[in-house]
Amino acid sequence: MILVSGAAGKTGLAVTRALSTRGKRVRAWVRCEAYRQRALGQGAAEVVVGDLRNPQDWQNALHGVEAVYHICPNMSPDEESIAAAMLEELCRLEGVQLVYHSVLHPQVEAMPHHWAKMRVEERIFASGVPFTILQPSAYFQNLLAFRQSILEQGCLSIPYSVQARLSMVDLQDVAEAAAQVLCEDGHAGAIYELAGPQPVSHEQVAQSLSRLLRRPIQAQTIPLEDWVKQAQRAGMSAYAVETLAKMFAYYDAHGLIGNARVLTCLLGRAPVSLEEFLSREFSSQGE
Repeated sequence: MILVSGAAGKTGLAVTRALSTRGKRVRAWVRCEAYRQRALGQGAAEVVVGDLRNPQDWQNALHGVEAVYHICPNMSPDEESIAAAMLEELCRLEGVQLVYHSVLHPQVEAMPHHWAKMRVEERIFASGVPFTILQPSAYFQNLLAFRQSILEQGCLSIPYSVQARLSMVDLQDVAEAAAQVLCEDGHAGAIYELAGPQPVSHEQVAQSLSRLLRRPIQAQTIPLEDWVKQAQRAGMSAYAVETLAKMFAYYDAHGLIGNARVLTCLLGRAPVSLEEFLSREFSSQGE
C-alpha cells in the first residue's frame, strides 16, 4: 500500500493514476469527502479523509503502508508544520519509504514556496527517515489555464516577461518518474531534478500554438499589479497572491532553468517536449 497525500490535486491524481496503472494499491488522502470519487476514479484502492496538519490523521493514514508520496497543497503557508506532523509519525515507523514532492530550485529564498520546500528537505535529512526527493519544474499543464483566452481571443497573457525561459515539464512524465521511484529499489537518498527537454519562453509557446492552430496567437505581458487585483477579486488567499507575485518577479528576472538528463534516465526516453504537449492538448482545436 502506498499513501499519496494531497491526492485530490492534479499532481496527486496523476501519481495515483500512474501507480494504479502499475498494479500498485494506493491509499489516497483527500481533505474532504467531496473529493473521494475523484481519487477513486483515478484508481485509488482506498481513500482517507483528513487534515494534513493533524498528527492523529497522519497516524491513521500511515497505518499499514509501505511508502508515502507526500504532496503538500499548493501555496500552503503550513508546508513546514505539515511536514513536521508527517515526520513525527514516520519516525515511529520502520521501513516506510518517503518520497517528497519538492520543487525545482528550492534554494531560492526569493520564492517563498520554494524556500519552504527547502526547509522541509532539511527536516527530512535530519529525521533519519529513508527518503527520495523529486524536484519538478513548472508543468506544461499550467498552460491549460489559458486555453479559453488562447482559443477565443488568440492571446496568452502572463504577469512576467514573455521571453523568460522556463524548463517546463509534462506532469504525466513527473507522475511516471514518481511511480518508477516508488516501484523499484535503488532510489533511497536520491534527489532528482525533473525538468523538461529544453527551456522555453511563452513567446515560443505562442509561436508553436500559432503553427499548430493555424492562426496568430500572441504572448503578452500584463502588469503584475493587474494580475494581483484579478487574483484578489477571484478570492485567492493573501498568502498565495503574495507568494505567486514574488515567483513571477523571479521568473521575470531569471526564468527557471533545469536539466532534463535525470528525468530522461528515469523514464528511459526523452521527456515530452513543448510541441508534443501542445499537439496532444490542442491539435483537435486547429482550423
